Amino acid sequence: MEFLKRTVTAIVFASVMLFCILKGAAWFIGLFALITILSTIEYTGLANKHKQADTSRLWATVAAFTFYAAIVGISIGQGSVILFLPFIFTLIVIMIRELYFRKPSPINDWVHTLFPVFYIALPFALTSMLAFDVQGPDSGFSPVIPLTLFVFLWCNDVGAYCTGCTIGKHKLFERISPKKTWEGSIGGAVLTMIAAFLLHTFLPDWYSFMPVWVWIGMALVVVVFGTWGDLIESLMKREMGIKDSGKILPGHGGMLDRFDSALLAIPATVIYFTFCMDLLS
Repeated sequence: MEFLKRTVTAIVFASVMLFCILKGAAWFIGLFALITILSTIEYTGLANKHKQADTSRLWATVAAFTFYAAIVGISIGQGSVILFLPFIFTLIVIMIRELYFRKPSPINDWVHTLFPVFYIALPFALTSMLAFDVQGPDSGFSPVIPLTLFVFLWCNDVGAYCTGCTIGKHKLFERISPKKTWEGSIGGAVLTMIAAFLLHTFLPDWYSFMPVWVWIGMALVVVVFGTWGDLIESLMKREMGIKDSGKILPGHGGMLDRFDSALLAIPATVIYFTFCMDLLS
């Protein structure tokens, strides 16, 4: 029953992601704005419950969203640093409000209110750089790179799970995630690199703007930083003494459980493709 629940959730989740990414720029931006909001609400709830913080979900969400909107606006070429003014105003409000509420640990509150800005909003905002900026300032919206990133993350998860369950023996990071093995990580990496080669070979209209080695390199970046992102979220949950970050996705846990790998893989992919574009230009 649990396996069926996980499978159905995974199919629905992947279908929604694919639809919104491929539908167009507005759907793409809206999708990651919604994910940013839900993830921030989830994180602040965990911080208040397990870290003795007294954060405002409202102001934390406003801060994350205004930061997300500013980065996206700049990425799509619709503004300048003035787009950060709403975020700066929100930051000022968050700092000042602690003067009047007489909370026991204002620094703790500030940290957990603003942490989602950099841990959650920044990575999801950078998806717009992958969709609008990486292929050149005049390329317009292209879902290829962000879609490929998530396909690679999914391939890595499937490959790591299948390989780890069958031949996994040597623990990768037992202190934080006892179930992860080196064999599973290698299996995930191999499947992801095979996917990169197949996509470049059978979908040349989408992938020929970069040589095949760039896509294989991206696969490695996604595997390495995606694994670290997963471990970072596991470390956070272990410190809080929880198994799942939430229950919004039946069988999979919360938003942070589902996007933990992406939170580090997205910024790493932005850096990687920026380097590749400079190298190939």
